[in-house]
Amino acid sequence: MSEAPSRVIPDPAAEPHRATAHRSLAHVRAEPRHAAELVTQMILGEEALVLSARGPWLQVRLADGYVGWVHQGSVVRSAVDDLEAFARSLDGPPREDPAAWIVVSRGQVLRQGPDPGSPQAADLVQGGRLRIEDPGRGPLAATLPDGTTGWLDRQAALPATRLAERFPRNGEALVEHAADFLGLPYLWGGTSEKGFDCSGLVQRIYGLHGIRLPRDAGPQSMVGEPVDPGSGWRDVRPGDLAFFVEPPGTRVTHVGILAEGGRMIHASTTRNGVAWEVLPPAGTSTPLGERLAGWLSGIRRVLPG
Repeated sequence: MSEAPSRVIPDPAAEPHRATAHRSLAHVRAEPRHAAELVTQMILGEEALVLSARGPWLQVRLADGYVGWVHQGSVVRSAVDDLEAFARSLDGPPREDPAAWIVVSRGQVLRQGPDPGSPQAADLVQGGRLRIEDPGRGPLAATLPDGTTGWLDRQAALPATRLAERFPRNGEALVEHAADFLGLPYLWGGTSEKGFDCSGLVQRIYGLHGIRLPRDAGPQSMVGEPVDPGSGWRDVRPGDLAFFVEPPGTRVTHVGILAEGGRMIHASTTRNGVAWEVLPPAGTSTPLGERLAGWLSGIRRVLPG
């Protein structure tokens, strides 16, 4: 995706509220109706500022500045005592909370009891945020934002303060993590293991590795430092980002994560999902890689060091 988010302030006549996704995904749409375009997604525990309401729909601003409409049934709504402080918390690092844990594995579910055969209580996605007051031993007893309680496998989550143990901030780890999603179908507006668009894949993977990026490819292309790839991509490091402008357009519309030797992993409509591409002048470049090479608008390095 490539449209920059708009900046909207809350309705001054309305009491400030936060909206928190209380299940694996809350769909954020361009207009207040289910048939409207999916522009992005909130995942479990993600917060947004409520700007206005229209019937059962809430207009919200997400932490990345994105503005859209979410159905009230997808979120828990709660009052905000200090609007400025909450807005700052959205724009800054997550609040320190010793009970906050992050789902780090894919395909997880919350169960009604500690037994693996217990009925399912809720679906989970990697990156989802839940509360675990007492980790104890064995399966983890967790609480979702709407108060739903259940159990999940102990290896499926980590305290938010220890997330870097699973997802270190280095290029090799980022590329390896993105490759875990190879073959996942493309989804316009998708930001999770249920389906990604190109910039949704980049934002989610980098976010789990401690690098906050904008939602869309255009704004992402302004982050970090420009990189000259050099002959044969020799100056590219794993984790650098490649950006593309499809003619006859003039703005960035696509992004991929580079590995070594001109290899790139991305979520592509042409590939209908997450796939490897090889960009020339590598010896075995793909047909799509050949085309993308002609659209390359720049490479950025967003990782420190």
